[in-house]
Amino acid sequence: MTHRDMLMPQEAGCRERRVPEEWEVKELDELCKKIAVGLAISVTPYMRSEGVKLIRNQNIKRNYFNDRSVVYIDPKFADANKSKKVKLGDIVAVRTGSNIGEACVVPEEFDGALTFTTLIARPDPKLLDSFFLSTHINSDRGISEVNRLCAGGGKPNLNSGELKRYRLLAPPLPEQQKIAQILSTWDKAITTTEQRIANSQQQKKALMQQLLTGKQRLLDQNGERFSGEWRRLPFSDLVSLVKTKFDPKTNADDVRECIELEHITQVSSSLCGSTNTSDAVSTKTAFENGDVLFGKLRPYLRKYWKADRQGVCSTEIWVFRTRAKVAADYIFQVVQLDSFIEVANKSSGTHMPRADWNVVKDFLIPTPSLEEQQKIAAVLSAADQEITTLQQQLDHLKQEKKALMQQLLTGKRRVQIN
Repeated sequence: MTHRDMLMPQEAGCRERRVPEEWEVKELDELCKKIAVGLAISVTPYMRSEGVKLIRNQNIKRNYFNDRSVVYIDPKFADANKSKKVKLGDIVAVRTGSNIGEACVVPEEFDGALTFTTLIARPDPKLLDSFFLSTHINSDRGISEVNRLCAGGGKPNLNSGELKRYRLLAPPLPEQQKIAQILSTWDKAITTTEQRIANSQQQKKALMQQLLTGKQRLLDQNGERFSGEWRRLPFSDLVSLVKTKFDPKTNADDVRECIELEHITQVSSSLCGSTNTSDAVSTKTAFENGDVLFGKLRPYLRKYWKADRQGVCSTEIWVFRTRAKVAADYIFQVVQLDSFIEVANKSSGTHMPRADWNVVKDFLIPTPSLEEQQKIAAVLSAADQEITTLQQQLDHLKQEKKALMQQLLTGKRRVQIN
């Protein structure tokens, strides 16, 4: 069996999906001048406030170099370890951990930097384009290839020896460059959208701090600014903690799903996951349309959802039901405040720490009139919708890029070379 057959068995015998004749299956060792591992010793004694830059795993993102966290190494130590330095255009990849194989191209400002425990690949510029290789490693095909090469049981590692045997279908260099150029435009659009989401999230956070504390007042229905005094009320005065159990004998026709802890989301109810209610559903908590759901396990404290239907949920989710003259949408925004999250984070239990209702119920909430609550919630909900729309755009871009990448990296769709 040839490398081509091993790499692309699904194309064998399919004329309409045949690999272009000028494309060749190569192992990375045939296309690179150097494949190595960065420093594998403790560098803490050699860290300095300035000196030679050190590339670490946190700098490596998929097709993106994160330069926000930079540390420096003593120049004399760096000179003694020249073989661990990278050049502009090298590929650096994560060699262990949950994001194993994640790779990017070394940018100009990190030319000559040292690397710590990362993989280094230096493509032969006559045979392999750096950005094409980075794109390939980060694609679904590349991730599958990395998984094939990984060694090491419970904590897999991708070593330089395995990376040398990384197989890819390589078109002629001009076509590689064109493919990389096309896909880079999608990366830029994705990065731009991600930044817009981050900016919108920061703007919403700042708006929350102003509106939910009364520092900024909105206009009432008469066009005049709200002026009434706010009260500071315990959280338990605003909501009740629902503990109603679901009875499948009487409610089986009313409830069709069970919301689990990992499925609630602060983005959109349309993204909320569900499972069948058949598995021990009588142990679940029932919720109603308008209730606010809040994950009480410490790892899920930033998961929340305003129910738009009745149902049942995991007992690891708090169900808050608003009392009279309290807007559910207002409470939904309150539980997103950093100050509320901080109080909820004062957990009880050691095996799996949970938020403590006896602490949360006494947390004082700045509370305006019902009308002002509703106005505040409407403004913040509009900000949420903007973030949701941007997130949907981002998901669409990623799906389109993924589909295009599958076509381009297999030769099913050819690019035009000028």
